[in-house]
Amino acid sequence: MRLWIDGQCFQTASKWRGIGRYVQELLLGIIDNHPEIDLLVSLNAGMPQDALAARDHLQQWIKPANILMWHGVAEGGEGIDGYSERRRLSEIALAYHVASLNPDIALSASPFEGFRDKAIPLLPNGILKIPVASIFYDAIPHRYPQQYLLTSATRTCYERRLALYSQFDLNLCISEYSRSECVEISKNSHAINMLAGISKDFRDAIDHADGKFPRPTEKRFILYVGGLDWRKNVKSAIAAFARLPADLRAQYSFVLAGDHPKSPLKEEEERWRKLGLPARDFVAVGHVTDSQLVALYKEADLVIQPSLLEGFGLTALEATTCGTPVIASNTGALPEVIGDQEFLFDPADVTDIARVMQHALSDREATRVAAERQRSHALDFSWTRSAAIAVAALKDAVATARSKGNAEPLSTAQQAVLHQVQSIDLPPDMVSEALARAEIIRSTASRLIIDATSTYRVDHKTGIQRVVKNICANLPELQDADSQLVERIVAYSDSPDGWFAIPRTLEKPKGATAFAEDARLEFSASDRILMLDSSWEFFRHHYKTLRTARLRGATVISCLYDTVPLRFPGFCDPGMPPTFSAWFQTALAYSNAFVCISKAVADELITILEAIQFPREMKIGYWHLGADFGKAAVSTSIAADRQNERPAFLMVGTLEPRKGYAIALDAFDRLWDEGQDVGLTIVGKPGWGVEHLVRRIEQHREYGKRLVWLNGISDEKLQQAYASSNALIAASYAEGFGLPIVEAAHFGKAVIASDIPVFREVTASDQNCRFFTSGSADSLAATIRSFVNASTDSVLSSSSQPMVNRGTSWRESAEELQRVVLADDWYRIYKPAADKTYVPITDIGNTKMSEPLARGDTRHKIELVEGPIATDSGNLKYLVRVTNLSPKSWAGASTADGSFGVAASYRIPSKDGGFIGPDNYESRIPLVVPPGDSVYLAIDIPLEFKRRGAASAEIGMVQESVGWWSNPLRVPL
Repeated sequence: MRLWIDGQCFQTASKWRGIGRYVQELLLGIIDNHPEIDLLVSLNAGMPQDALAARDHLQQWIKPANILMWHGVAEGGEGIDGYSERRRLSEIALAYHVASLNPDIALSASPFEGFRDKAIPLLPNGILKIPVASIFYDAIPHRYPQQYLLTSATRTCYERRLALYSQFDLNLCISEYSRSECVEISKNSHAINMLAGISKDFRDAIDHADGKFPRPTEKRFILYVGGLDWRKNVKSAIAAFARLPADLRAQYSFVLAGDHPKSPLKEEEERWRKLGLPARDFVAVGHVTDSQLVALYKEADLVIQPSLLEGFGLTALEATTCGTPVIASNTGALPEVIGDQEFLFDPADVTDIARVMQHALSDREATRVAAERQRSHALDFSWTRSAAIAVAALKDAVATARSKGNAEPLSTAQQAVLHQVQSIDLPPDMVSEALARAEIIRSTASRLIIDATSTYRVDHKTGIQRVVKNICANLPELQDADSQLVERIVAYSDSPDGWFAIPRTLEKPKGATAFAEDARLEFSASDRILMLDSSWEFFRHHYKTLRTARLRGATVISCLYDTVPLRFPGFCDPGMPPTFSAWFQTALAYSNAFVCISKAVADELITILEAIQFPREMKIGYWHLGADFGKAAVSTSIAADRQNERPAFLMVGTLEPRKGYAIALDAFDRLWDEGQDVGLTIVGKPGWGVEHLVRRIEQHREYGKRLVWLNGISDEKLQQAYASSNALIAASYAEGFGLPIVEAAHFGKAVIASDIPVFREVTASDQNCRFFTSGSADSLAATIRSFVNASTDSVLSSSSQPMVNRGTSWRESAEELQRVVLADDWYRIYKPAADKTYVPITDIGNTKMSEPLARGDTRHKIELVEGPIATDSGNLKYLVRVTNLSPKSWAGASTADGSFGVAASYRIPSKDGGFIGPDNYESRIPLVVPPGDSVYLAIDIPLEFKRRGAASAEIGMVQESVGWWSNPLRVPL
């Protein structure tokens, strides 16, 4: 049987209440016990954040292709706006959506959704020609309209929904009481009692109860679990407690558990006080987990449920299952759950409540026997049983409909839709779009869709773009779990217009000015989207399109090449860290997973997620890059071109501050001053912020002799440079991978590298590699000296050896990447410390400062790494390393009012004993600095201060709207 269920109760406030728990447990009961049921759930994409949170929650049990989306157009709740034309159109669109799925039966799991929000539950409207069932919980607002139906809009809405129960083909009720109430009100005899049960999570908590939850009071206690709204009747329970005999009352406290708002809780506290009861005996423990609730139940002498009316009574069932005696109201469904007349009372009679309470507390042996009796009765309730009853009734409804010949083709439903929309007073284009969005996006065959937007748009020949081109060109064929070939598509998107397929070669067609419509990609649940390129500037467009893909069930995997702009912003172009941080935070929102180019970057990502307390699960993987230079060996005559056989060292990479070229030059200056005859060849184009470095190279006394700079050479020339060197020097402060090290392994070359985790990771096991202290010219010089002294003639003449085919090829790299993202070969699955559900993707954790830091939370160490360097912009640049020595993370962003962000800044001592500083704190922390971690920040101080006679400046940390931290660093100008 193909069963469709309306899942909108997982998108509204119902998900936190009994309805959400009830529908979830019914779903699980069906999934676990009825494999013959093909279960479909639809969500309303008109509430996108809630829909995505619900999809992520439901995908624990339901495969993505069976979670569908349609799009309601209601702008508000029916209980506020009334039964608007938009809501009516949405009801028609939902029915059309269900008809398009062709289920055997549809279940409206919560027909009263959409009172105060945009939810549109499935209701009978004459479009569907299949049976439509409902779940009926209770009619409490019908019984107490003066408490719940306070406006004409809410009353009209409620009465319209309640009346429609007469038209459902089957009403599934949660108790015998609710069944009789449903039949009485609707006059529809097609109603059954399917009961309810204890959730699997709660049963697991019982099985693994460890009793570690601290007792809320030293006394014995009576426990109430639930809300504080009027119907729950807590005031009568308190009044009854006050009427207990003084000696009995003195032995007990009254404990409340639940997520209680402050105002109603204060009212109950005030009620307790006015009754002359000791304040210490009224204890509110707030929200508790299932395991904590089990501990409370087992510690309590008695649980009370004094509600005026309940459709079921889950609290009573939980308590009796834990073996705790329960006293409860004799109204609604509670007598069915308790099964013990002796422990029931009239909730409207405080004297009767006090009588039953005193009876239960006075005779403990009799109460213990009653508790065992209640526990035995609780065994009659289970979700396995409820699911069996529900499935049998649903199957009967399907059989009855088929026997009457009610099943009709989709075309009949379409005709009914067209007939009904003719009378809707809305623009035709809105009607057409609503119906189009209700149609089913059919799942395609498995596809791997790879973003190459930035590289295809403009190939700047950066390292990342080199990776993109090589991966796209080398992706092997791979089969999915069903032995079907996974289609691989390279894609482009630089606007909200969507995604378009492009050639895997990344070659642009001649004469094409726009993408053809047949190249547009429509995402489905079988897609995996790999954000391989550095398309960070388009993150705002990508957020919208990838959120749509996620809504449809696609998996989005972002690629993280490094965390340099977040942890080493001082080494970057000033515009890069904020742009990268914005992209990264957006990617955290829309991604299911991250794949990194090294284990070191993956570990850095995990550290960041832990620091910001990222609230959702995140899959994290990594793979290694490749290196291919072709098969032909490089000519061995290259070495003969040297004027002498001096040890030759090579550095490869764009000239930029973090690559450590200045450190290398300092080290070689020391060696040359000592008389060491060593050569250094630099291969790389100039990047940002290296004007002073370029001048230093071109004006160096050894330039063109023992110091060579090859700016923008071909791959063939690069091969020759590797082949004619004795060792590669990798002096970076930070990297995501270290491709030159892999390329050096390809040529069988030794490596001298700064001692950072990623360089330890990527060096080949049989590679001659030595490490020096990162950022230390003295350490690098000593390591080079040691290498030269230890090297034999055969080692130093290794340039004449043929190329050694070592390291990972790009083909192997592409295979490894594809295995991670398609076979779910993840390195780690990050899970938040607090187990949260229904977390919206907009919540990415604690990335902003919301209050002043305490003195102990500002402890830090600040060190000068480089500077002063005179820049072409008329400033003196300083690079500092700031280490967080406090127990708290710092963030550069602040709350909405713009306060409390953390930054580095400078100030100039003035003649009057004060300080002169900038108007704005420009060197902000790009994201966060976790405890024990460091961030490298750049400070630009205008040369104008030096011209005015200032000899020094202070560089330190500042919290906006709070002030400077202690122990700033004094630097010369």
